[in-house]
Amino acid sequence: MNRGANLKLLHLKSDFIHISRLAVSASILLVLLFGCCRKGQPAQPSTISGLDQPRIRVLLARDVTKCLFSCNAPVSVSADEPTLPQAHFEAVDKAISVELCSDRISFGGWGCRSAKLQIAPDDDSIFTLNGRRYRGELQIITAGDGNSFDVVNVVGTEEYLAGVIGAEMPSYWEPQALEAQAIAARTYCLYIKQRFGTNRHWDVRKTAAHQMYRGVSEETPAVWQAINETAGKVLVCEQSDGPASASLDASRGGRTEDIFPAYYSSTCAGHTEDSRNVFGDTFEPLTGVPCKYCLKITKKDFLNWPTVHMTCAQVDKKLFERYPQLQKLGSIEQISAISPSRYDDLTRLTWIKLEGVDGSSNTLRAEDFRLALDHTGLKIKSAAFEIQKTGTGWAFARGKGYGHGVGMCQCGVQGMARKGKSAEEILSYYYPGSRIKKIY
Repeated sequence: MNRGANLKLLHLKSDFIHISRLAVSASILLVLLFGCCRKGQPAQPSTISGLDQPRIRVLLARDVTKCLFSCNAPVSVSADEPTLPQAHFEAVDKAISVELCSDRISFGGWGCRSAKLQIAPDDDSIFTLNGRRYRGELQIITAGDGNSFDVVNVVGTEEYLAGVIGAEMPSYWEPQALEAQAIAARTYCLYIKQRFGTNRHWDVRKTAAHQMYRGVSEETPAVWQAINETAGKVLVCEQSDGPASASLDASRGGRTEDIFPAYYSSTCAGHTEDSRNVFGDTFEPLTGVPCKYCLKITKKDFLNWPTVHMTCAQVDKKLFERYPQLQKLGSIEQISAISPSRYDDLTRLTWIKLEGVDGSSNTLRAEDFRLALDHTGLKIKSAAFEIQKTGTGWAFARGKGYGHGVGMCQCGVQGMARKGKSAEEILSYYYPGSRIKKIY
C-alpha cells in the first residue's frame, strides 16, 4: 500500500538525535531482555501457535519461469491433485531451482504434471526463496498458457504481519506506534482478502500496491511484541449491507459491523484526506482529520519536497501508456486542478482536468495522475502540489507530504505515541467512528 513502504530507511536520519540520547541505556536493556537478537535472526513467535487465524496468500513473484528455493529442514512437495506423485526431501541445504520443464513443474529435478505445486517445510521451518527468508508454505501456480508461474507464500496472518510491520514502519519506534500499525495492517490485509481474494489465487501482493512484506528479515523483538499485544484485533465500523462490505456480524436492520480498508501512508503534512477523493470509498472512518503530530517527526523533504520537472513529451508518454484512452487528446495542452481539498496550510489535489490540442478534455483522480507520472511515488511524493506550465513542459511545485494521505498518518502515529497516547487512542483519532474488535 504505499503506503509507508520506505519509512524505515528514510527516517533513520530524522530520528537519530532522539535515539542517540537513549542508545546506551536502550542497548543494555535490549541485551538483558533479548540477548544479541539482530535483524535477520528473528524473535520466535510466542502466541500465534494457539490462534485459529486466517491464512494469507502473498504473491511473491508473478509470471516467472524460475526461482531458487532452500530450507535446512525436511520439505514435502505435493501436487494439487492427490493422484499425482508426491516427494519428501530430508533437507534442501543448497538452493535448488524450481522451474518449468516442458509440461512439468520441476523441483530440483523432481517434477510432475500439475497446475499447482505445494512446497511445505516440516515443523513450520523457515525457508529461503531467491535469497529472502519466509515462514509458512509455498505454492507454485502455472499460468493458463503454461509458459510461466506465480509464486505464492501461504502464511498465518500474525506471521505475515511480522514481515510487514518493520517494512512499513521503523521497528525502533514507540511500542504504541507499532501496536497501532499492527492493528491497521491486520485490518487492511483481512479486508483485501475477503473483498478480492475469492476471485484470484492470492490475497495481497508483497509490494506497496498493498503492504510491504519482506518476510523474516523484518522480524524483531519489538515487532513480535506489538503482534502479541494485539493478536487478532482489527478495526470495525458500521456499514450498510452491500457487496463492498467484508462482514463480521449478522445484519441488524440493514446495518452490519464490518472491517474496512484501513489505509495508511507516511506523512499527511497537516491533514489526512477523505478516502472518497482518493479511492472512492465512503467508509466513515476514512474521512480526513487534522494532524499536527507528523510535522516534527517526518523528514524535511517529506513536508516540502523539491519541484519535479517533466517535458511535455514525457508527460504525454507516461499518461498515454498508463491510460491509452487519453491518446484521443492528441497532446496535452493544459493541466488543471478540479475541486482541491483546502486545509489551513495544505492544499491537496483530488481531480485533474487534462485538455488536448483540439479542445477535448478528460479527467483523472489526482492520485492516479501522480502515480502515472511517477509510479514509484518517490519524486512526486503526494497529490499536494501546484501545477505550473514552463517553457519546455510542466513543473510540479511546492509539494507537501508523502503518500496518498488517507487514514493513518504513520509519522503522526509516532508523534502521538511520543506524547503518551495509546494505540487505541491513536487509531480512534485517525479512523473516527471505528472501534477495535478481537476476532480470533
